[in-house]
Amino acid sequence: MTPAVLTASALGLARNESGRRFPHAEDAAALEALRTEVVETLTGDRWDRPWRVYELERMSSVEVEYLVERGLMTPAFAAASGAGRGFAVYGEGEASLEINGDDHLRLLGFRSGGQLSSLWSLLSRLDDRLEMVFSYAFDPRWGYLTARPRHAGTGMRAYATLHLPALTLTGRLAGTALEIAGNGLALVPLWGGAGGMVQVSNLGGQGRSENEILQQISDLSRGIVEKERSVRKMLARENPVQTRDQIGRALGVGQHAWTMSFHEAVNLVSAAQVGIELGLAKVPGMEAQSAFGLMSRLQPAHIVVEYMDGKMGCMESPEIDERRAQVVREIFAAAGVPA
Repeated sequence: MTPAVLTASALGLARNESGRRFPHAEDAAALEALRTEVVETLTGDRWDRPWRVYELERMSSVEVEYLVERGLMTPAFAAASGAGRGFAVYGEGEASLEINGDDHLRLLGFRSGGQLSSLWSLLSRLDDRLEMVFSYAFDPRWGYLTARPRHAGTGMRAYATLHLPALTLTGRLAGTALEIAGNGLALVPLWGGAGGMVQVSNLGGQGRSENEILQQISDLSRGIVEKERSVRKMLARENPVQTRDQIGRALGVGQHAWTMSFHEAVNLVSAAQVGIELGLAKVPGMEAQSAFGLMSRLQPAHIVVEYMDGKMGCMESPEIDERRAQVVREIFAAAGVPA
C-alpha cells in the first residue's frame, strides 16, 4: 500500500500479573509495589536500548499531551489518575510502557506507514523480556486475561491509520465501516474525522492469533485503499473543475491565513495531498515529509514543543493557532495549481 494513503500503524499489548487484582480493584500499596518492581526491571541490563522513566506527577499538561500526540501514550491513560501509575519510553520513541492504567502493563508502539509487522516484532521481544520477570495472568481457554474482557486472548489492539477523504466526501465511508464490522474490525474517525483520517482496528483479541489479526487488518486496509484511490480518480474525472477548485482554495487559505485551528489545518493538508497525488497541485514544502507527518506536527502540543520552545501553559491559547497558521503559510508558500 502507498504510504500516502496508509499513513501510520500502531500496536498495543495489554498484560496483567497473575496473583494481583486488576488496577481498578487493587489497593494502592500493591500498585505502588508493582510500579517499583517494573521500574527496577526497566533500568536493568536486559534491554537493547535504554528506557526513559517519567515521573507523571511532575509532568506538565503540554508534556503529557505531546506524548499522546506522538502515539506513545493513550488518551485514557493521560486523563486518568490513581496510585502506582508509571510511564516509560523505550529508546528514541520506538515503544512505550504504561504501568497500572486499565491493566498492569500496556506496551505501545507507533510507526509511520504500514509497519504493523515490524511493530509486532519489536513489542513481542519486549513482551518476552518482561515475562521473564513477571508472571502473566493467562488462561488456557481465554488467553491473556485483561481488565476489559473483549481484549482478552492476545491482549492485542492493532491500528492502521488511513487517509480517506474521497470516501468521506462521497458518503461511502459508512458502508465501508459496516462491511468490516462483520469481520470483527472497527473503522473510526481520527481527530474527529478531519481530513478524512480514520483508523481500522480489531475489536477483540480472542479466537485468532496475533499474526492472523495483523494479516486481517492489512488485507482489509488494502481493499479500502483501493476503493479510496478509485473514488479519487472518479471525482477528478467527473468533476474536474470542482476538484481543482477545492484544491486551489485550500492552497490559497493555507498561504494567507493568520490563525488556524488544528482541524482546519488537517483539512488543508489533506486537500493538498490529494492534489499532489492527482497531479493537480505542486507543493514543494511538502516534498520532504509525509502528509500525515505534517498533520501530526500541527497538533497543539507539537506546535508548543517544536515551534514555541514548550513555553505555553494553556493548550487553548490563541497563540497556538497563530503559530500553526505561520507554519502552514511557510509550507504552502510556493504551492500552486498548474493551469
